[in-house]
Amino acid sequence: MKKLKTIIKKLLVITLSFCLTANTALANTYKETQQNAFFRTRDNYKNHLSQTFYDDKHKLYSLLYYQYGDLLSFNDTLYLIKWNKDGHTTRVLKIPKKISNEISKYNASISTENPITSSGNIWMKYSYKNDKSNNWKNFFIRISPKGKLLSKINLKKIFNIPRGENDVYYKIHQYKKNKAFVQIHIDKLKQKDIYMAGVIDYKKNKLVWKRKVSDNEGFFKSYSLYDYSNTAKNKYMAGFNKAGNKFVISGIKNGKIIQELDLDAEEENIVSYEYKNNAIYIVKKDGVYKLKWNEDKMDKLIDLQNHWLGKGHNYAADITVVNDNEIYITGSDPFSENEDTILFSFKKNV
Repeated sequence: MKKLKTIIKKLLVITLSFCLTANTALANTYKETQQNAFFRTRDNYKNHLSQTFYDDKHKLYSLLYYQYGDLLSFNDTLYLIKWNKDGHTTRVLKIPKKISNEISKYNASISTENPITSSGNIWMKYSYKNDKSNNWKNFFIRISPKGKLLSKINLKKIFNIPRGENDVYYKIHQYKKNKAFVQIHIDKLKQKDIYMAGVIDYKKNKLVWKRKVSDNEGFFKSYSLYDYSNTAKNKYMAGFNKAGNKFVISGIKNGKIIQELDLDAEEENIVSYEYKNNAIYIVKKDGVYKLKWNEDKMDKLIDLQNHWLGKGHNYAADITVVNDNEIYITGSDPFSENEDTILFSFKKNV
């Protein structure tokens, strides 16, 4: 009996030692560096690092916006940050003069919460109220990194949304050649909201197809009903269901549920994930996880226990994945006096 206790004790010590070694190895697998983008802001202004992306020349950029109150309304508040090994450079995002004049004339609100393409082209929405009809006009423009106007689209007109529907929210994704996938939320206030999806041809400025979206599809980015999901393989929506308690991969065109995982977006503070290399990379409070296609479990790649990203109001605003060995996360604290906007780089020691 005494020998048995001794054996058990040794096994427990070995197991504990293995766990600690494994956790340490996991935490030390990646070399972490960070850069903070500092801006001197005025009262009621905040700056936010938004999307981080690689262009087709493998240059790393982030989109930063200077926000006053709840809406952007000044065309000189958008910046592109180019990250370098020894620092970063920042320049004002150029907007075509004609569009800039229109934004200024109508004091239009600007939104940049839309994916940036690999070529660096940027989708941007601006909205303003028509004084004569009291209806909102919503335009999407696609501009080059140098500010050249590539497309101007009236989604409300293309999707044949009635003029009286003013509370309409959109997210637009680069799809196939000359086409974009669009997610639409019509807030009906006291009635049941309407969720739609469709594909447009932005070169011909016309609708290809549209459909209604069910509450069970992966339509939402997080527990907020005004954040819309990412796409994968140009075939699927990858995001949360309306309840926010399941991570769902569903068909873009038919809405068929391909895969779902029990995962609570609010509890885990999940707002950042990305499809890359036939997998979904998800940032949770305690780490970065990889969900392989057609599997029902996630592998933990990066340990974020006690990391800045998991403390206070800090959160991962965006994740950019090159591969399992190179991952970038933009971190933000919307309530920080220092207005922390940090790019974290995780590179594997190979």
